[in-house]
This record gives sequence, C-alpha cells and structure tokens, in this order.
Amino acid sequence: MIDQQERYYNILKLNRWFAISSIIFAAIWIIVFVDDYQRSWKKYQQEFRNIEIERFNDELAVIDSKLASNEEYNTLQEGLLAAESKLEAKTDEINELNQKIKNADARRYKIIQNYQFAKAEFDVVKYTVDQAQHGHGDLEAAENNFQRLYKLTSELKLELEGVEENMEGLQNQLTTLYADQKSFNNEINVISRKRDRTVRKLTKIDPSKMTFANKIGNIVRDLPVLDFMDPYYEVKQVVVNDIEEDLVYLGMPKVDRCMTCHVGIDTKGYENAPQPYTTHPRLEEFVGSKSAHPMSDYGCTVCHAGRGRGVDFNSSAHMPQNETQGQEWHNKYDWEALHHWDNLMLPMQYVEASCYKCHSGSMPVKGAPELSLGLAIVEKGGCFGCHQIDRWEEASKSGPDLQKIAEKTSKEFTYKWILAPRDYRYDTWMPHFFGQPNNNDAESLARTDQEILSMVQYLFDNSETYDMDRIPLAGDIGNGEMLINSLGCLGCHRMEEDPNSNGKPSFDEMRRQQGPNLIYAGSKTNQQWIYNWIRSPQSYHPGTKMPDLRLTKQEAADISAYLVSSNNDEFDAQKIPQVNTNELDKIVISFMEKTKRKDEVDSELKAMDDNEKLNYAGKNLIRQYGCYGCHDIKGFENAKPIGTPLTYEGSMLITKLDFAFMHDEINHTKWDWFRLKLDNPRMYDMIPQGDDSYTMRVKRPLEKLRMPHFGLNEKELNAIVTVLMGFVKDEIPESKLPPITTKNLIVEEGERLIHTYNCKGCHLIDDDGGTITPTVASWLGEIADPATAEDGSLVLSFSPPLLNTEGRKAQPEWLFNFMKKPTMIRPNLQVRMPTFNMIADNELNKIIKYFQYKDNQMLAYEKPHTINKNSDSYKA
Repeated sequence: MIDQQERYYNILKLNRWFAISSIIFAAIWIIVFVDDYQRSWKKYQQEFRNIEIERFNDELAVIDSKLASNEEYNTLQEGLLAAESKLEAKTDEINELNQKIKNADARRYKIIQNYQFAKAEFDVVKYTVDQAQHGHGDLEAAENNFQRLYKLTSELKLELEGVEENMEGLQNQLTTLYADQKSFNNEINVISRKRDRTVRKLTKIDPSKMTFANKIGNIVRDLPVLDFMDPYYEVKQVVVNDIEEDLVYLGMPKVDRCMTCHVGIDTKGYENAPQPYTTHPRLEEFVGSKSAHPMSDYGCTVCHAGRGRGVDFNSSAHMPQNETQGQEWHNKYDWEALHHWDNLMLPMQYVEASCYKCHSGSMPVKGAPELSLGLAIVEKGGCFGCHQIDRWEEASKSGPDLQKIAEKTSKEFTYKWILAPRDYRYDTWMPHFFGQPNNNDAESLARTDQEILSMVQYLFDNSETYDMDRIPLAGDIGNGEMLINSLGCLGCHRMEEDPNSNGKPSFDEMRRQQGPNLIYAGSKTNQQWIYNWIRSPQSYHPGTKMPDLRLTKQEAADISAYLVSSNNDEFDAQKIPQVNTNELDKIVISFMEKTKRKDEVDSELKAMDDNEKLNYAGKNLIRQYGCYGCHDIKGFENAKPIGTPLTYEGSMLITKLDFAFMHDEINHTKWDWFRLKLDNPRMYDMIPQGDDSYTMRVKRPLEKLRMPHFGLNEKELNAIVTVLMGFVKDEIPESKLPPITTKNLIVEEGERLIHTYNCKGCHLIDDDGGTITPTVASWLGEIADPATAEDGSLVLSFSPPLLNTEGRKAQPEWLFNFMKKPTMIRPNLQVRMPTFNMIADNELNKIIKYFQYKDNQMLAYEKPHTINKNSDSYKA
C-alpha cells in the first residue's frame, strides 16, 4: 500500500530516535540524582553522625556508671520503687478517684454550657429592660424575664462552684496518693538531668533509639528525590549580608558553606576528633555563639579566605601548609590548587593575616602572636623606609642617624660594616646589600669594593661635628658590667655573643631588640663617644628613642669602659681595598649616562679628581640603594622611598607578581612569592640551571634587583609573610569592626605609644611584658647565689614595678610629673626609671589616659584630701 502522507521524515525512525533519547535522558536523570546523592560532603555528615552517636553513648555509659555508684541516687531509686509498690496496692482506690473526677468533670462541663447559654440570654434581657424603660416594649414582662434569668444564672454559678470544689478535693486526694512518687522523681531528675539530656539527643540522631515512626521518617527524609523536603544530610551555610563578594563584577553577600563538612566546628566535645569534624581550637574567641566572632555573623572565609561557596575539598580552595601536606592531600583527596581562584585559603601558618583587616590599629594584636611578631619585625627592620606603608607613614627612621658619623666611628669600620654587617654582629637588623646571588661574581665584587668606598667617602665628607665632653674619670670595667646588668639597659638591649643564645623569635623577645646588641662596641667606636652618648643621647641624635638614665660621670665612665673592652678580632682583621680608578670611573659613568650624552660624560669625568668621583658615586649609590630610608643622611632629607608600596600588597593579583624564571621552582601562590622574596631577595634575577646552580640574567648593574638580605629565620619569614597577606584592601563594614568608642580609641593609642617606647620591655602590664625580669634573675644569681635567682618573689621585688592597675593606683598629675622627672621611690630597686626627654607632653597625657581608661577610671583628676589645721575639728 502506498503511503499517501507528504512528510520529509520517517515516522518509524523518528520513534526509534525518540525512544533512544528518552532512555538516554532517563539514564542521565538517574545518574545526576545518584551523583548528587553520593556527594562527598554527605559522607562527612554521615561519619560525623556516627561520631556523635558514639560520643553520646560513651557519655551515657559514663553517666550510668557514676549513677550506679551514687548512694543518694540508688536510695532515691529504692524509694521510688517502694512508692510505686504502694500505688499498685491502691489501684482500685486510684481508679475510683479517677472515675469520680471524670464524672465530676463531665458534670462541670454541662453546667458551664448551661451557665453560658443562660448568661447570654440574661445579657439580652438586660438590654430589653433598658429599652422598655425608655418606652420601647413591655416593661413588666421584661422585668419578670430579667428576674427569672438572674435567679437561674446565680443558681448555676453556685452549682458550678460546688462541683469545682468537689473536683479540687478529689484531685487533692489523688495528688496525695502520688506525692511520694513525684517527690522521688523530682529528686532523681535533678541528679540525672544530664543523663536525660543525653538520652534525648540520642533519640534524635541514633536510629536504634528512635520510635518506629521516627525510624521510617529517618529513612524516607534522605531518600533520592525526596531529600529536598527536610533532609538530615544537607548543605549548611551562613550568609553574611553586610560583607560582599565580587562575583564577576557583581557584589553578592558572602556565603560560607564550610560547616557542611566541618560539622563539629562550633560544638564543644570534638576537640580530639579527626578533621573535618574537630571543634575550633579557640571556640571562646571564634565561631562560638558567645565568642567575639560568632560564625553566624562572620562566617569562615572572612578569616581563612578561600571559596566559601564550595562544598568539596578542591572547590573550597584549600591550600596546604607545606609540600608534604600537599602530597598527602593529593593522595587522599586528589587535591589540586584551584588555579584560577585568586583568594585561595590561607595555610594555617598565615591565617592570622586576616586579623589585620579589623585590628590594624592595635599593637600588639591580641590573640595573634605571629601577626604581632611580623609587625614588630617590619617595624624594626625598617621596611617602611623603602616601601610606603600607610600604618608607618609618620614613623621615625629605624636606623641610627648618620649625619655625624665621622664623630662616632672610622671609615674602616664603616666599610666593613656595609660590606657584611652580620660579620660584625650576628643579630644586627642592618641587611646585606652585597655578596648576594646577583652581585657575587668577580666583576660585581670588584665593583662592590668601589661602591662601598664611594658611599663611605660621601658619608664622612658630609659629616657634621659633634662636640663631646672629655672623660673626666677612669672607668671601672667590672662596675660597668654590674651597672649594665642592674640599671635596666637589658630591657631594650641584649649583650650576648653566642648566636645560639637567641631565644625563639617572639613579640616579647623583640622588646629586647629595641636597641642593638651591645657586644663588640670597641670595634665600632671609642669610649669618649659612648660616654657622651649614654650621658645625653638627644645631644647626638634628637630623634632617638634612647632615654636618659641620668648617669653620673663615674657611672658613664664605667659603662663606656666596659663596652669598649669588647672587640670582634676577626672582624677587625679584615682588610680594606684601595680606590681603583678604572672601576670607580665605570660606576660614575653608569650614573652619568642615564641623563647625559657620551661626550658630556667624558668631559665631566675628565674634570673630576678621585675624591669628587667618590662623592658623586657615593651620593648616587646611597640614592640607588635607598639608605636614607632607614638613616638620616645629609642631602636626602626629602628623598622618596625606592620600593614598591606595600599598603595593599596582600590584595595584589598574582599575575602582577613577576615569578621570572622561578615560575617552576616555587608554588604559584602569593605567599610563596613573598617568602622567596624575603628569604633570598635577589633570586628573581637568577636563572635555574637544573643542577641546583644558577646563572645571572642579562642586566646592567643599575638594573639589578636591590632589595637586601635580612638573614631571617623560618619563624620570622612566616611572620612577615603573614603581615603581607594581611595588607589587603577588603572593605570591612563598621558592624564587623571593634566598636569605635572613646575608651577603645584611647586604649589603642596608648598601646601604640607603650609599644613605641618599649615600656613593656621593663614593666608588666596586664600580664604582658616584663621582658627584663629573666635578666634581673641572672644578675641576682651572679651577685648572690643561684637560689636567690630562683626565688620568684625576690626577683620580682628587684624588677621594675607591675603596672597592671596603674590607672587606679596613681593620680594623673603625679604620674605626669613622675614621667617628666622621675624620682627615687624604692631605694632597694637598682633598675632605674629613665627620663624620656623625647616624649612630648601630649603623648605623656595619652599614656596616662590609657592607664585610666583601661582601668575604667574616667575622671580626669581627683583632688588630694587636704586638712585645714586651723579648723576646730582638727584642733579637737
């Protein structure tokens, strides 16, 4: 038969394709639901549920064991059993009472109904009577009806009261019968309250403890397709509405789903559970509902960074602490870094970086020791001298004043010092500019000699004079040592020749590095300069933080004699090269040719003698290396920082960081780039050769990287990277910042000044500081015996006083006068409160206010009690 329909397709083939596509679609639909049902986070929640059940069962077993050995509990249980036995013997009486109560309740209900109906009619009749009295209706009939209904409602009310009184009596009889049982139950509940709570929790999570209906519901609620209604296993999230995330140029509220896997993070009791089930280690400070940073308000990625919307290990942008952990994650979770997500999760060693977002004005940042250490190192190392950092915009320079250097030291020392500072003093904060990977070849070393000679010549030729007093008395070296150990010098200085004596780097340890280690002073300077310096530090450098200890001439002579007695013989033996005119010419030419033609360069160079060349090269080299960033140097009063601004370095896109030829040598993260830059600053000028060797990139001398090497250890490197990762541009809403109150502002400013002038190097304030105390103990051990050094109370009595409650103890006016001009208060105390001539009056007042507001003493001043000796009361 001929198909008469006109169409351009075969219906049979179309049906087959439709059937096949339907089957494929159904298969895909099933696969999608199966895949969703088997998502990795569900496995974590299932495992955590088992951990919870195990925990509560263990708790229940412990509670039952304690109750079993509790005599009071056992006695109450026996009493309860006896009471229940008595009740069983009175079953008939109880049943009879219950029946009477039931009958009385039925009768009561009937009376209430009749009363309410009668009351309704009575209300209507009252209105009818009122209307009849007004001339509308039969008044007599209305009053008769009123009297009838009034009598009926009164009788029903009395009858109801009688029935209720009867019911109350029956209830009292029943209550009396159950009184003993109730009393025992109440007392048992007080003792077993914790057990009851645990049992209730178990009945909610443990299927074996559930009722049959709940068991069925527990199964059904998490079945595929049906699990959208009210699942037990679900994506958990916190929405932080006042913090926005930039999602493809669209600002959206921050959403964190970390707790989907980290299900025990905000619950006590899982401190020893494996990840991701463990409780947050600082629940009282973070995450906990009663903490200052509850998870419901802050989420997780505000502190930890990462991708909060992710619900599996990789999409959350987890990052390991080191390569070992990364390999472990790769084997366990098939982990790979989320390459195109810029805000990767901070490794644990850098997580304190986020504290800086909200607490950038604090110093130290409480609860963030690594961040505080990093800030102290950045400040001590003078990073803000070369790099603009808003926090230290008004800070004084970190290095000594070099405007009078010729009066302090020699050219020979200065050359050797600039060449290799750590050869002189192992713990100096002066970094190494020379002998680095990009300038340690033969040609660079020849240039280095002349560069340093040039800078030294410029510094000494431009040095100012410093009028020094002569030393009037011979110094006693032994007494000088005793004075340094006892007067308080070691609150800001160390005097330790052994490199291994360095304590573990910490913010507290940095307080003893407020000033330099005092070893080997004899190699650096002369006794006369030290004598004048310690007698009046501001006369040499008006901006110094070194206070005046009000030393007598004899004390200054003794201390200066002791300090210059220490020399670094190996350092002193180093030889100084002579001026090499050819190399010096190359340096001068390299600067001149930047702005002049060759003929002009040749002409000017020919007209210069060696001294002029040295000064020209020295000035330009000082500018090239940015020496004026840390030191006051004549001619550079208004010079600008030479380095990259770091105020928002943590927000820098990783594509803006030049990995150069190190791209395959280190992980492609900001913190790894920062770490290498800090650990080996010139390494990005090098090309790896594959055999652990490097060659220098093709660069002219003035094109090479200039950042010096600070010789930082692992802990110090981690601390500074933490700071850099905290320098972010995140806009934190006021609702998340510490409250901006008068008290908070005053305390914050006071803490900054306390840190700047290192008050806690000597004093303990709110259980923080007192760094000098161990040195006091050592001194007591030397002048007395080891037992004295171990006597804590005795050591404390010879240490600077505690200032824990200074705001409550001292009057503001007295404290101001004392800090301006300290006087002896404790004759036995050898540690001497110095005079801080560099602290302005307004700063002194800020410190005094800090003590007052910290101790909630808001009154500016309380007048001392005065006595009128001419009054009658006094004479009486």
